[in-house]
Amino acid sequence: MHLKQLCRWVPATLALLPALHAAGQQKAEKIALTGLHIIPVQGAEIASGTILIEGGIIKSVAAGSAVPSGYRVVDLSGKTAVPGFVDANSRIGLKDNANEQYAEVTPEFRVVQQYRPYSIDVKRALQSGITTLCLTPGSANIVGGQCSVVKTDAESIETATVRKNVAVRAALGEDAFSGNGGFRSAGSNLTNIYLRRPNSKMASVFELRHALSQAIRYPALTRVVNGLAPLRVHARAANDIRAAVTIADEFHVRSLVIDDAIEATQVMDVLSSHHIPVVLGPFNDPQSFAPERTSALLNTAGLLADAGIRVAFGTGGGDETLLRHAAISAVHGGMKPDAALKAITRTAAEISGVADRVGSLEAGKDADILILNGDPLDPTTHIEKVLVNGRVVFSE
Repeated sequence: MHLKQLCRWVPATLALLPALHAAGQQKAEKIALTGLHIIPVQGAEIASGTILIEGGIIKSVAAGSAVPSGYRVVDLSGKTAVPGFVDANSRIGLKDNANEQYAEVTPEFRVVQQYRPYSIDVKRALQSGITTLCLTPGSANIVGGQCSVVKTDAESIETATVRKNVAVRAALGEDAFSGNGGFRSAGSNLTNIYLRRPNSKMASVFELRHALSQAIRYPALTRVVNGLAPLRVHARAANDIRAAVTIADEFHVRSLVIDDAIEATQVMDVLSSHHIPVVLGPFNDPQSFAPERTSALLNTAGLLADAGIRVAFGTGGGDETLLRHAAISAVHGGMKPDAALKAITRTAAEISGVADRVGSLEAGKDADILILNGDPLDPTTHIEKVLVNGRVVFSE
């Protein structure tokens, strides 16, 4: 480093030290949130309780207002606390970079590298109560790449990432072939000029089966067939869901998740007998499900949950503000409120592979907490504060 550069660098660094020290103190601070109606999701509700936070981690969740010495008390009497929402199938922050279309099978593509934690849609998601995203590649490729889980309050990809490569994403159905064929007319979703396969549903099934048969060529797919990572398949139509299950059985895939499963109610017996969870989209935005959108039903989530199938919600490529509304709409369609809330918290975290970190208010979990002025599934309720890792990152 030249002397002139050093002279500029030293004062600038010294000026940052107080801010860094303050940030460190805030991260390690002991905070007690008292007077809360607590909905921990895992366990019984607490009419009036206290959440203790230390170093960004929940230390305890208990009834009453007793606070050990050394904690800064924040009185939130009359407010409700729930876990931060988890978007189980998200492309928030990816812009148009959810698929690499040079080939139909791209399992080594890591979608987290395209995440922009500073983007406006991530900020809107945070204000909507979404604190965690399971980023999934899009559905334009038969095998689109690897999923990763990130937080919505971070300065960089590195600090945002909770867990990398939690699953491999594949796709069957219209999305995976509708834009293929080379020089197509305007409106095609294909972004290059080369002829691509598949061009039909039956070819899509063949391509996925072929990719898994060649798994040794791809470390990511090798992890799937060896049971080290789940396979998540975008499949809306009933026959595509059946095909995904058949392929998973054929290759002894131990963990399968069906995304965007609009016609899942037609194959509930298959999903239930195989213990396969589904991630549904926000059905109150049916345009996002074209061309199979005509089969979307508001009671799908409730029917699946009543059949013992684990259900989570994801925004997919849709509006980041719709996640909570998907749960609210599901309740209006017959889903039990506790199951609907779990679908955007604990169940979503389980399916995303991060339930040890987020999804419920329990000791040892990240202090990702929403403070509301009422029932989280009442559309008139406002999210007043959002905490990520124990720090207030949004206040109404």
